[in-house]
Amino acid sequence: MTASINACVKAELFPTHVRALGVALPYAIANALFGGTAEYVALWFKNAGVESGFFWYVAGCAAVSLVVYTTMRETRDAALTRSDRGGDVPQPA
Repeated sequence: MTASINACVKAELFPTHVRALGVALPYAIANALFGGTAEYVALWFKNAGVESGFFWYVAGCAAVSLVVYTTMRETRDAALTRSDRGGDVPQPA
């Protein structure tokens, strides 16, 4: 659902000088925490006898992301580069 605007949203979240780090670091941490442990969490629910608990876990993660998406700041009128703010930007030689 967000694939079509994903790149634009990520680009507008961070100023240009930290954009790569601002997008890559949270992405890597989230993949390590949730993607890397998903199998263990699923097996834990299965061993506990509540296999449907994993689906609630995934739904909870999705609900948290929905809260984040709905509370993100609007950047439509924000300056994303120094040139947008009217500052001097060094030109290549």
